[in-house]
Amino acid sequence: MTAISQSATTRRLGSDVTIDGLTVAYGEHVALRDVSFTVPAGTTTALVGESGSGKSTLALAAGRILPAGARIVGGTVRVGDVELTALAGRPLREARGRTAAYLAQDASAALNPVMRVGRQIAEVYQVRDHVSRADADLLARQALSDVGIADADRVARLYPHALSGGMRQRVIIAMALAFHPQLLIADEPTTALDVTVQAEILGLVSRLQQEYGLTVVWITHDLSVVAEIADHVAVLYGGRLVEHTDVLTLFEGARHPYSQALLTCFRSGRDAAPKAPFTTITGSPPVGGTPSGCPFHPRCPQADTRCGTELPAPLQLSDDHAAACHRLEETS
Repeated sequence: MTAISQSATTRRLGSDVTIDGLTVAYGEHVALRDVSFTVPAGTTTALVGESGSGKSTLALAAGRILPAGARIVGGTVRVGDVELTALAGRPLREARGRTAAYLAQDASAALNPVMRVGRQIAEVYQVRDHVSRADADLLARQALSDVGIADADRVARLYPHALSGGMRQRVIIAMALAFHPQLLIADEPTTALDVTVQAEILGLVSRLQQEYGLTVVWITHDLSVVAEIADHVAVLYGGRLVEHTDVLTLFEGARHPYSQALLTCFRSGRDAAPKAPFTTITGSPPVGGTPSGCPFHPRCPQADTRCGTELPAPLQLSDDHAAACHRLEETS
């Protein structure tokens, strides 16, 4: 069997992704604390929240690519029957790209500026599958075709600077999906793109998800992207999961005050009259440490004394909806 036909047989369905009690620290600072949720196989969960909420930390921890100085201090990440947090050495290297793959926000930074894009993709196959250079080049061109690049032979010979932002994003998607992983972690990959190209990339990922059965965790600040691609939404604040539900319930019946505030800001930006000020959330996210009690209480208009001293436990509001707020305990 040739390397080309071997690659064609490696496509597989995604798996359930279970994050259980995940806690991550940068030195002495705990950036993510006791986060738990499940992403059903073949679906997309969007991680939302302001900068500093812990979204990227969660993504890097789930993909086991945390930077130096950061460490997982508790909890597990399981993709199907593979517990990523238990792996080290060669098993971990094998899991990267095959079990879980990471799609970076900045394609320009992710690509080598002095290497042709086809060679960069081909190297993935040579290093990981030890195929010949000729077979690797063929696989690279096929990967470019798979992500909607019509003239793959020509594009493979170009350097990254010669490509548009959307084309560069397609190249790193091709690299991330080279071995058809079960989990794709996308860290705001459309942030720097204009709305037309963003729509093309979202459509591409949706098509590839259906074709390969990918399970996707998608990080974004843009709730319009959430509405378009997500099945479920996990709202993070201050390194904690404050609400988790399906996307329709979030938009029509968010229960945590922080989720409600994010939606109010989002709708203000879409519906405001020309030159009208946007609605904002008073105050700033915690920096350098999470306050005692509920992390949102310094900015929450509904907070009381209990909110400042006691951390609310997640409350199961329905089979598919949980939120952590003392007010919900009082009204349930």
